[in-house]
Amino acid sequence: LSLFNGVVEVGKSMVGQVTNHFYYHWMTVLPQRRRSLYLLLLVAIACNILCISGFTTKHALVRNIPTSLQSIQDTLLDSLQTKLDSESSDVDQSSSTNGSKQRIPFIIQRLGRGTKKEIEEITQLCVDVFFNAQEDVPNNNDKKTTAPWKAVQLAYLRNYQRGDILSRNAFKKDQLVDLIVARRVYSVDESSNMNAIANKIDSVDQIFNADQLPAGGDESKFYAGEIIGYCEMAEKKFGLGGNFEGDEPNDDDNEEDDDEKEVEMEEKLRPYLGNLSVVKYARRSGVGSKLMDEGEQVVREWDAGHTEIVLQVEEDNPSAVQFYKRRGWEFVFADPTCRRYDTSGFFLKESRVTKYAMIKRLDQPKADQNGLKEANDAGESMMDKLRNSFFVSKQ
Repeated sequence: LSLFNGVVEVGKSMVGQVTNHFYYHWMTVLPQRRRSLYLLLLVAIACNILCISGFTTKHALVRNIPTSLQSIQDTLLDSLQTKLDSESSDVDQSSSTNGSKQRIPFIIQRLGRGTKKEIEEITQLCVDVFFNAQEDVPNNNDKKTTAPWKAVQLAYLRNYQRGDILSRNAFKKDQLVDLIVARRVYSVDESSNMNAIANKIDSVDQIFNADQLPAGGDESKFYAGEIIGYCEMAEKKFGLGGNFEGDEPNDDDNEEDDDEKEVEMEEKLRPYLGNLSVVKYARRSGVGSKLMDEGEQVVREWDAGHTEIVLQVEEDNPSAVQFYKRRGWEFVFADPTCRRYDTSGFFLKESRVTKYAMIKRLDQPKADQNGLKEANDAGESMMDKLRNSFFVSKQ
């Protein structure tokens, strides 16, 4: 009896701890606007449990519960669907409104290996995007409020990246490299701006989002301004593993041939897409997509026999991962031994991060249509899947 009482007390304690944890998560972690949705979902699940028990018990009273709970469950699901539809419509409306305001006209330029001035501007952009939060306003003249120790860290990172590019230009002249930038397009009078004369746009056809420019303009009214996006395409030894190509095994091949193929795969030079970055105020304007399109075209024009492009993306950047997947990139492997710089503390340090290696085959279409279709199907039939998975279905 004492043992039984002890077990009961332990059970009460565990239930109390679980209840406290659930209450803390409910009150502090979940957003206020989401609590009602989760509450409706929990009530619907409870109704479903009672319905299932009603089918399995012998009591007549409980067996009649599912019929009444069916209508309650349908009402809850309809209410949940209405809330989700209203929230998604608000988000879509807000996104479309913001997107129309934030679409930036730009052009894409290839810089080859780049001049010192261009490299300086590129390093400024990359370090700001990756390590210094961008203001959501297109004004590079305003100085950001940065702590003195972080300013030192950012200066070190800029010098480090600039030195890396310059040393590559000096000592790896045989390496195929192309720096690709997106420049914002402005509409001004040439006679009043000497910079406009130096960066005049030759043709309006080169401008993306040209509909955002003032109507009635011609080539003499437009010029390329600051860099708002960047990526680089360079040959790099990047191993994918001997079995990645997916070739079917051949019984005639011996082990030596397999070893030679594996070594060849490990040491093969591949086009590597690196440092894809876009300033915050120019995002959702198609800058990243056009930079990647230009990068793929660069590899084709190299005519070096390359059939795929590789890149690495950090695990904790899901939006970038989904962006690449929509454009036909495939996941290869995850590398948990990678490092990245951390500027959150007083001293600059390196922290460990997992990076995904991805590959894009150049003979594939730009977008993964199957992936897009699955994503659309999942979004359209979410409530139907809820009904058909574990809720009581209509007879």
